Amino acid sequence: MSISIKTIAERAGVSASTVSRALRHDPRISEETRKTVQSLAQELGYTPSQVARSLVLKRTHTVGVVVTTVADPYVGQVMAGVEQAAHAEGYTLILATSGGLPERELQALEILRQHRVDALLVVSSRATELYGQLLPELPQPMVVVNSQARTPGIISVRSDTAQGARLATEHLLELGHKRIAFIGGPAASHSSTQRRNGYLAALQDAGQRPDHRLLIPGAGEAGDGRRALPWLRDLGATGVVCYNDLTALGLLAASSSSGIQVPGHLSVVGIDNVPMGSLSYPPLTTADQRVEELGRSAMKAALGAISGEKVPDVVLESRLVLRGSTGPARV
Repeated sequence: MSISIKTIAERAGVSASTVSRALRHDPRISEETRKTVQSLAQELGYTPSQVARSLVLKRTHTVGVVVTTVADPYVGQVMAGVEQAAHAEGYTLILATSGGLPERELQALEILRQHRVDALLVVSSRATELYGQLLPELPQPMVVVNSQARTPGIISVRSDTAQGARLATEHLLELGHKRIAFIGGPAASHSSTQRRNGYLAALQDAGQRPDHRLLIPGAGEAGDGRRALPWLRDLGATGVVCYNDLTALGLLAASSSSGIQVPGHLSVVGIDNVPMGSLSYPPLTTADQRVEELGRSAMKAALGAISGEKVPDVVLESRLVLRGSTGPARV
């Protein structure tokens, strides 16, 4: 049998509102009454109703999170950081997936809104350009991760992904590579555009005219790396910057099965620094996007917005992690 505030009030000889205040340590309640109420609550085994508490506080202590897919190791790392920060503040997460489809992303946000979450967090959004029509319906703060929404009121938390691609390209240039390809990501992805821009900027700064045949389309999947290998061979590429580590790992696997030595014949750089990259053969050189920290920062931004703080956008710097998948260009 559940014990209610009314039951405690009857036993203590006070009103239900006094019990409620005493349990919340309200300074308007005397020390003697507070101790009496709390002692009775403990004796009777009272457990506060989260639903009732949320109605009083107008908070549910939940945050809704939309991701493209749980199969992407990048998403897993982001979520690890989000969960750490949420757990530390007593928040619960409600997760939804969009499959990378803008319409499903908007549907997921609407469903989470109906669940009265305190904030919304979207990882690698595919629908930021549509948020303008959505925001008037959303009373909750919204944070986008690995994206940059142009709609005022949305908080952006991202890595400097253009810098990551630039660092990766500059590394290959320093190793003497002249034919450097770029395998892209999802067409609707802001980070894909930024990484492509970073790659092109590094080539231009080095005095190299970009060969647009070396811009290979992709979707951020391991299969992109496997499918790109014949293309890379035909174009004479000796170095490759991949949209993400998953694409790079697919390329490493395809190179190994085709007898192409990495880095002897082909140098490969990924972007993100997911854990499995250090376990590949050879270990993957990558641009670290500080992914787990990105998740923690996003959740902290959401919590700040819930508390009424004016939260600025967050941009984390990238850094290069040198491993065994890159080496000097063949002379």
